[in-house]
Amino acid sequence: MSTDHSSTSEAQAIMDSLRRIVQALRRASTQFEGLTSAQTFVLRMIASREGASVNDVAALTHTHQSTASEMVARLEAGGLIERRTAVDDRRRVSLFLNEAGHRAMRNQTRTPQESLIEAIAAMEDENRTALADGLRALTHAAGLDDTAPPLFFEGKDE
Repeated sequence: MSTDHSSTSEAQAIMDSLRRIVQALRRASTQFEGLTSAQTFVLRMIASREGASVNDVAALTHTHQSTASEMVARLEAGGLIERRTAVDDRRRVSLFLNEAGHRAMRNQTRTPQESLIEAIAAMEDENRTALADGLRALTHAAGLDDTAPPLFFEGKDE
């Protein structure tokens, strides 16, 4: 097998995998009961760990703190979550779903983001490391690593 053929088939396999992931995320990005998939994802993460801080939400969603903060602000403005001063540390703000947030979550299904995070966590260490290294190299080579990544389909340009 020639290097060119191998390189071409690997490129196609990579692009096909990326297309499948993007297609699933795009399909899920449409609003359901007024929520995008990204909003549902963040609400589900807050519901799974009520009392979480914005930094906790960033860690749970594997995003930057600024991205999590923006989404939390949107969800709060939408009347779905509330901020409370943490009981154990008056300097920290805890996040909770309010009644509207719980109602909104009743009929929501698992998001593709949750499936991807679980699949990544289940990968063998060396495969997960290789994937992370490869994707970092790909985004760098393509000139796509210059900004903080938003949640899927929740960017300012969407």
